[in-house]
Amino acid sequence: MKTALTATILLTLLACSNKSEKTEAAKDTIQVVRGSGPDGKLQSLSYEQRQGKHLYGKYCTVCHGTEGKGDGFNAFNLDPKPRDFTDARYMNALSDERLLETIGQGGRGVNKSVLMPSWGERLTNIERTYVAAFIRHFGKGNE
Repeated sequence: MKTALTATILLTLLACSNKSEKTEAAKDTIQVVRGSGPDGKLQSLSYEQRQGKHLYGKYCTVCHGTEGKGDGFNAFNLDPKPRDFTDARYMNALSDERLLETIGQGGRGVNKSVLMPSWGERLTNIERTYVAAFIRHFGKGNE
């Protein structure tokens, strides 16, 4: 009887320890969803930024990098190098219209690098707005 009681207590303790591990995993997931800013501080992303993050990851990361520093794995092959979106001074001086125009028309369309493709045929207006919103978050905290 004591052995059965001891086994039950041990199983209960193990189940409780698993529960706390799941809670920790959930906290990690929340942090991934919220993202972290260039300064390493945890910050919340708006709905638009979260949508833009997905699109940015699919279309922009290869050149601009996951953190927007212009250091994506394809950046090595490019001259000029892709824009560093963490440069708050430059990004704050850039109007939203100009950013959307650049995403839609590509570098050639705005007299920048011809190596940047135009995404106007691939992304809808709202998707380009989402990407621009996500790109804007890179410069926050570097001001």
